[in-house]
Amino acid sequence: AVVSTQSTGDLAESHVTRATQNLARHREHNPDLKVQFHCGSYYEIPAEVRALGPFTHVIMQTSIFYAHHRIDDVLREVSGVLQTGSGQLVTTDFLRRAPLEELGEFMRLNSMGTVLSVEEMGAAFERNGLTFTQAETLDDHCVKCNIAKRNKMVELGLVGPNPAFFAAREEFVRDGKITFQIVIGKKK
Repeated sequence: AVVSTQSTGDLAESHVTRATQNLARHREHNPDLKVQFHCGSYYEIPAEVRALGPFTHVIMQTSIFYAHHRIDDVLREVSGVLQTGSGQLVTTDFLRRAPLEELGEFMRLNSMGTVLSVEEMGAAFERNGLTFTQAETLDDHCVKCNIAKRNKMVELGLVGPNPAFFAAREEFVRDGKITFQIVIGKKK
């Protein structure tokens, strides 16, 4: 079974509802598809999700950086639902290359209490029963994506994040102060 648990701080229940509706269309072509969506928190994985484990993979797409200030809480929860010896956490994350005092604007615009470095993230994995196996840079993709999102917001006059939000992501990554990574760890 594939289970998607969305952080209440990341996606609202309306997103889970929409994903469930989209799943119905996919099941028309793949009737045996086994997927469930749950709204919850990565600070405390819901019991109904824990009961479905242990899992081979936990995937977090661009949400873990909101929790760097509580990274041990998150990684302890994730480690607790992964298969021992083979379960993998795969996430995308903003990590710092510059000193924290140079990242105030980035942290403010992204609602981040702190930003960990690759080394600090690796140490957090180890403290929580995970072997830090890989970090792969997606900086070029991040810059292009944030330019495109900013331009689309302006072009369509969409209500949402201020274009400065996307510009800051682009600037801090392009200037090498922040890196956008795929981070992978395996349960010990």
